[in-house]
Amino acid sequence: MSVIARKKVTVQYRKLDDIAGSFGTQTLQQAISACLKQPHGSGILGDNPAQRQYNDNGYGTLVLNYIDDKSEYFFGELVRFEPGADLPLLQLSTGVKAYNLTQAKPPDGHEPLRGVLYFMAVGNHVVLIEADVSSSRAERYLSWLLSEATATVPKGTHVILLAELTASGGAMQLSQVEEVVFKPKPFVPEGADQLLPDQHLPTVETATRGVAETNALEVLKAAGMDEADIQKFAANDTQIEVTLQIRFKGQRRKRQSLTIDDTNRLLRNIPDDELTLKGPGGRQKNGKIEKLAYPANVETLGSLLKTADVARALYEGYKSFVSNGYVDG
Repeated sequence: MSVIARKKVTVQYRKLDDIAGSFGTQTLQQAISACLKQPHGSGILGDNPAQRQYNDNGYGTLVLNYIDDKSEYFFGELVRFEPGADLPLLQLSTGVKAYNLTQAKPPDGHEPLRGVLYFMAVGNHVVLIEADVSSSRAERYLSWLLSEATATVPKGTHVILLAELTASGGAMQLSQVEEVVFKPKPFVPEGADQLLPDQHLPTVETATRGVAETNALEVLKAAGMDEADIQKFAANDTQIEVTLQIRFKGQRRKRQSLTIDDTNRLLRNIPDDELTLKGPGGRQKNGKIEKLAYPANVETLGSLLKTADVARALYEGYKSFVSNGYVDG
């Protein structure tokens, strides 16, 4: 009997934060379902994936590909692909000092796949699995789909999928936050293979963490530093670490606190283990702050997750959150 290949994944929890009341009485699940039933050409939007393609400048094209619209939930497969791009390959040869980096054209009728995000909407609850497409991209895509591609919600509506932050291992939960310390993974020059004693190994299972690997570089560039200069500083296996401190101040520059709900909104797309929250009662440190999540094992087809089994894992995760009292069903 053959063994079924499986992969460990993390089911993350989000919830629609409709701060402007743009959705009215409809839930996110209802809005997506209604959107895909709208007429497009000779059919409806849900039957025409070409009409669901969104060009995310500089990132590639996103498309809501496979969908399963049931009364219990809406399940979707958000795919990122790069039209016209070549496939990067490594040419393995014997008797050489280095392998060749090459490229090949994909087969006719195919485009290079760059990532997938699987999500399930149950009312205003959302559970998702990131596979090289982050939840922030899903927010951007759903905002476009619901308010620009269709008029399901008012134009300009920004879909916000709020995470639930929890304290793990019995750690204290702050009610107010005065300061956020964000320490992205150090910038490592190309070709470096040594880890400094205090450097953690990156986790690359999710797109959020994949993005986090370049955050230190992005912070330096945002500060006005030239990338070529940064690369020079990073020569000779030198790593550049960045710590970003964010303080909140009101009138007359007096220190001001954010509620934990506002903090959840601010930090919803930042990896948990890169954060420290500071407040009147103390601090919640790296490894003590977690987004509500559920571990699962999903069947694979080669290097891809099996879509039907992803849907099972997502619904299982949602039911677990409800049965354990983390969210209201």
